[in-house]
Amino acid sequence: METLIQVMESTIAARDPYTVHHQKRVTEIACEIATAMGLAEDRLQSLRIAATLHDLGKVAIPTELLSKPGKLTTLEFALVKTHPQVAYNILTPVSLPGDTAEIILQHHERLDGSGYPHGLKGRAILLEARILGVADVLEAMCSHRPYRPARGMAEAVGELVKNQGILYDPAVVDVCLQLYGQNLPAADAESLAVMPPPELAPWGNVIQATGKFAKNRLRLPEAKRKTWRWNRLFPVDQRAWMHIGSFSLLGFLMTVLIIGI
Repeated sequence: METLIQVMESTIAARDPYTVHHQKRVTEIACEIATAMGLAEDRLQSLRIAATLHDLGKVAIPTELLSKPGKLTTLEFALVKTHPQVAYNILTPVSLPGDTAEIILQHHERLDGSGYPHGLKGRAILLEARILGVADVLEAMCSHRPYRPARGMAEAVGELVKNQGILYDPAVVDVCLQLYGQNLPAADAESLAVMPPPELAPWGNVIQATGKFAKNRLRLPEAKRKTWRWNRLFPVDQRAWMHIGSFSLLGFLMTVLIIGI
């Protein structure tokens, strides 16, 4: 099982290093919250694996969309929103513990039914998925991305508080704020720095490192930013086939590992 997870992580890292770093930090946050909420060890294990692979489905999304500067079109966002279902479809044949695949499928569902892919509401969403959803939002807002700088802990906490009980589970948000909100700086222009708690010090180091990389990429013009991707080797009409080929290779490797297991 660990070998299979490592293969999946390596496949994701080859296409999008940001996603792998994001998944690792989300795993730390989600497991901290779940432990504080007293989840049993078997449920914690399922959550840990789900958090580690929750963005696996993004292997089916063109890298141009994952790092696109500016707002996605309606069609582009609809494609991005398929990633929980894609991950679920990939993992369904694998013998994962508990509700691991279902947690991944539901991690973008929201209490009021405004989430995706199935618009689940309230208690129809697994608790582990509700925990993963909050951890995902916190980490994403506090981290740099190729298309934007980090928004910071102040704005992330503001988002969770504003939508507590609407989008996010109130109990999960309460525990999250107890763990990560106590060192919140004053809400001014200089306070949007990422401030992880002491136990997640490595997270801060990773954010600092990826932040420098992100800023460098933001300064590059569009043409230069694309020269190190497949765009450099293949014309536009062939790139989709290259993405499909990568996805097929992942499926082949997983099939070989599953048969071996």
